[in-house]
Amino acid sequence: MPSVLLPLPRRRPTLLGTAVCTALSAVVLTTGCQVVDGERPVETPSVSPEDVTAVPTPSDLDVAPVIDVSPGGPQETDHVWRGLSEAAEAGTHAYVHAWVHTYQDVPDDGEATLTPDTPDSVSITVDDASAITEGQSGFYLLDATVEVEQLGASAFSLTVLDTDTRSELLPKGPDDKGRCQSNDANERIQAASQTLADVIREDDAEQREQLRLQWGASPAVWWGIQRTALTLADSDGDAAGDFLFEACEPYLSDEDDTSEDGSADDSSDTDATDDGSTDDEDGSGDEQGSLTDG
Repeated sequence: MPSVLLPLPRRRPTLLGTAVCTALSAVVLTTGCQVVDGERPVETPSVSPEDVTAVPTPSDLDVAPVIDVSPGGPQETDHVWRGLSEAAEAGTHAYVHAWVHTYQDVPDDGEATLTPDTPDSVSITVDDASAITEGQSGFYLLDATVEVEQLGASAFSLTVLDTDTRSELLPKGPDDKGRCQSNDANERIQAASQTLADVIREDDAEQREQLRLQWGASPAVWWGIQRTALTLADSDGDAAGDFLFEACEPYLSDEDDTSEDGSADDSSDTDATDDGSTDDEDGSGDEQGSLTDG
């Protein structure tokens, strides 16, 4: 199974620097390796084109679709925040299928609030916590048609109308496990992060939408790509963070998940990590501290 590396910054490390960084971790290329002027740069990974499935918006759709993964941070780069603001301003109901990354406690019933860990983020309060589902450690999905009330610049109050999933509106593609364990995961995720960083610099809405459609079915990886791209853009390519490691960590210990009925020999020592999601709950603590550092 391939390891997952963080995307190379625009000012790319030398080949030697890349090797040293890779040696520091078997599964992630952490940033911090500095570029030495005059040394040969590492080329951006080259990947084959990938088919992106379009998701047309029905002409008779009676709600505003807010379907994305919040990266946290300011409204300008958080399309969940932007979508809720637009629905509140227009006074329309919204279908919200939004993933939020947070380590705050989220109740199982009653009122619940989702606020990304990143400072200066949107705050989403829902009157019915049953509309929220926990994914892998730290990721929560709000999936409901709602009334939207904006209480302040970043605070929203949502009243759940129904919790039916509108699958026809959702991005199609590989899930997080498929993305993290694919043979070209390193190159493809690196390339997407760098592309999104350029999109953020250029404010290219059309290209950003193509990336959402391509990666939205793997929400943890799409979150990691967004966080990495924002860090690259904010640092002018000098830093990337370790967000992609956190996104893929639950799946990096699965040595052979393709033969479910023949895994008895392999599972004897790895029962605790076979389902991926539980493994992260015990092993992600070391990475959490660096998320807000970018």
